[in-house]
Amino acid sequence: MDGAGEKRPELNRQSHPPVAAIFVHAGAGYHSTTNEQIHLSACADASMVAMRFLRGGGTAVDAVEAAIKVLEDKEITNAGYGSNLTIEGIVECDATVVDHLGRSGACGAVAKIKNPIHLARIILEESSRPLSLRRVPPNLLIADGAAEFGFEHGMDIVHHDALVSNNARERFIRWREDLRKAGFPRTPNSPGSPGEELIDHEYEERVRDKQRRDHFNALMSGTWNEGQPGSPQAASPGTFADDRMQDILQSEQDLLPTRAPASMNPKAPRTPDGKVQFESNTQSRAPVSPSLHSAKRPRYSGSRSSEGHGPRTPSLLKSNMTVDAADEPSKGVSDTSSGLARPPTGKQRKGTDGSADDTPESPTLAEPEDETPKPFPDFMLSDIDEDRITDTVGAIAIDIFGNIAAGSSSGGIGMKHRGRVGPAALVGVGTAVIPADFEDSENVMVAAVTSGTGEHMATTMASQKCAERLYFCTKRGRGGMNTEANEEEAMESFVLNDFMEHPGVKNSHSAGAIGVMAVKKMPEGYFLHFAHNTDSFALASMHSGEREPKCVMSRIGDSGVVVQGGRKIRVE
Repeated sequence: MDGAGEKRPELNRQSHPPVAAIFVHAGAGYHSTTNEQIHLSACADASMVAMRFLRGGGTAVDAVEAAIKVLEDKEITNAGYGSNLTIEGIVECDATVVDHLGRSGACGAVAKIKNPIHLARIILEESSRPLSLRRVPPNLLIADGAAEFGFEHGMDIVHHDALVSNNARERFIRWREDLRKAGFPRTPNSPGSPGEELIDHEYEERVRDKQRRDHFNALMSGTWNEGQPGSPQAASPGTFADDRMQDILQSEQDLLPTRAPASMNPKAPRTPDGKVQFESNTQSRAPVSPSLHSAKRPRYSGSRSSEGHGPRTPSLLKSNMTVDAADEPSKGVSDTSSGLARPPTGKQRKGTDGSADDTPESPTLAEPEDETPKPFPDFMLSDIDEDRITDTVGAIAIDIFGNIAAGSSSGGIGMKHRGRVGPAALVGVGTAVIPADFEDSENVMVAAVTSGTGEHMATTMASQKCAERLYFCTKRGRGGMNTEANEEEAMESFVLNDFMEHPGVKNSHSAGAIGVMAVKKMPEGYFLHFAHNTDSFALASMHSGEREPKCVMSRIGDSGVVVQGGRKIRVE
């Protein structure tokens, strides 16, 4: 009888179908209220595509790659197409994918690659294949070497223009002008500047010469103005009505791509000698997202303005719900498929105590500090209610086999130096996975992805530290000693103590902005935890028993420096 009693729970567990889940975030920063639903829709689309892979028996790595690919193809995100431009006006991306064993593939500062997460996946797969003469295969490649590796393994190399969106170009022009006014007239690789010897001048001249030709032909054919709401209208042939924009365009015409080169179009009309024949209004441009200029927002400061963003409770809403629905107060505790509700008072339980409470997270606002540093450089702040998303998008997936994987992708902060490698390319900084211990009967695994100020996250080894805090349920105590804590306390302490109070962050001229999303896989369920000290953080989650994902735009509100939230997905 005793033996039968011991086996019964095993049989009950086997009677339940395996549960897969996907968790996605669209970056930390400030997501404008104008584009809030667009960001949430992007998260929802990524979750839906990833879930198709998981339901079809795909691995967690498959789902992570699929989800991040969707986000990279969305202009609204700072990853892949539409990313922030470097100070030279091109897109350079970072990406990482980590599997359930902790193996990784990553690429950094790579240009001309449409989906850097796919390149990271290729690097991951190739890293497990032995090379001749006992050479060790790489798991991180950067710059041209990464692009060449992708090309050798079947990836397409696209033109720089193909990754530059209209909005990214407009931001670049505005920020470049602000930098010029601030006394920074030249790019790092301008003639006579430091680091000139590090630049391949022959290659640079070829690129710039082609961009100048493309720009000239675009102006001559009229495609610079026609049908482009973000472009200045011509007052007369060869002149612009807006004198300020004219000066900016003239100063940037050697750097900014205006459209995809016609030479890349096999159907473009050509002269008998094989050269492209340009015709007015025949060249297509990248799609333009909805206008970002319909509302105004004051500059970031320690005290938030009253825009209707009070202390909001992060709740995992359906992607098709309106923003107003998110402001309604929630009551009680959520179940497997419901959003996260704020309990009246008290601490939440630890995820391992077997309590009937389905929601391990309590969205809480920490007490405000006297001074709140700006999370964005001054040139990125404006009165326009536009997105200011500094860094990474990420995803965490758990497949039907119980394996976990995580990945990140980013275009980096705007106006960054060429060759800058961000946290999305660094394991333990932007992405981390703690595999299950072979002797752990509960098979506990943790994955974490971060977004924010990349240099500070590298200083603090952010994703690895967060994953460890969640895995061991500890927080930083007096004298730097680890003390026991539940998951909510561990997440809050990670942001406040491990990150913001780190000596390297406190003594830096740059503010420490961070958003972290972590998932803890346990026998009784999957526990999503997130926290951020930025204005907003966009997330979505979905399990295989749901028809559509739950989405939330978590905002920090008028008080507090850290917002937390989460969700539990039952597996029994």
